[in-house]
Amino acid sequence: MIVLIFGFTGILGKLISLDAERLVFWRVFLGGSLVMLWLIFRRKTVRFKPKTAVQVAFVGCVAAGHWIAFFAAIKVSNVSIALATLATTPLFVSFIEPLVHRRKLDWREMALGLVILVGLLVLLMGPKVTNGGFALDVSDYYWGVSLALVSAFLAGVFSTLNSVLVRHHDASNLTRLELLSAAAVLAVVFLLQPKGRSLDFWTVPTSDWLWLGLLASVATAFAFLMSIEVMRKLSPFTTAVAINMEPVYAILFASWIFGEEEQMGPWFYAGTVIIVGAVFVDAALKRRAAKGIQTS
Repeated sequence: MIVLIFGFTGILGKLISLDAERLVFWRVFLGGSLVMLWLIFRRKTVRFKPKTAVQVAFVGCVAAGHWIAFFAAIKVSNVSIALATLATTPLFVSFIEPLVHRRKLDWREMALGLVILVGLLVLLMGPKVTNGGFALDVSDYYWGVSLALVSAFLAGVFSTLNSVLVRHHDASNLTRLELLSAAAVLAVVFLLQPKGRSLDFWTVPTSDWLWLGLLASVATAFAFLMSIEVMRKLSPFTTAVAINMEPVYAILFASWIFGEEEQMGPWFYAGTVIIVGAVFVDAALKRRAAKGIQTS
């Protein structure tokens, strides 16, 4: 259900006219405020020790950076490219998680990472060719892939760090502090710039409020909180691979909603299939391993 919701995130990002930085600010500010109000209503607000609060705030800022790069990729290219490339997150997690958890590299995760890398190389073969030209400008295509790769790396970082924090802290309070910390940092960054001191900069077009409300409430406050809670049961790598189903939903939805501008060429879809195929490989390997442990 969470992955299905995440599948609409890219579509909402494209529907919202704000640039990536301001879009993410309003997303984390509104989403974090909703979570805080929910915690106050339930009287479950928890205070963090200063050192822990700094750590949680840092993770929130990494998450914000991930979203900024993600939405920027959508703005410069399209939803399909951003989501398909974002599916490379497990490749980064396969290296980041062992470092954070101080364990040896898992050969199965490394193998899947290699498969994902091959899929990415195939995806890079280029966009759809139409009437002797590209339906999407070549530079925009590769710029979108580059931004989405940055987003995937940051997603690997914050998901791994969150898997450590959630072992010792409540997921909803982590979500509250992460989102509001990211909003505070972005607000300071904006105010340090001349444009950030203009009222027009903070104005949200009326046409954006509906999509922004859905993004902040359903796709941020609820989905982000639940995704952290899921990490109590699943490893960061398995979580990242499961989220690889997001491009499947998103590409289908985007093609249906936006039409031809989301249609890509055979190399793109071949690469996407290879990358997303890691979901089923990972599930099969872990199921076999689990059966082996139960049998022994």
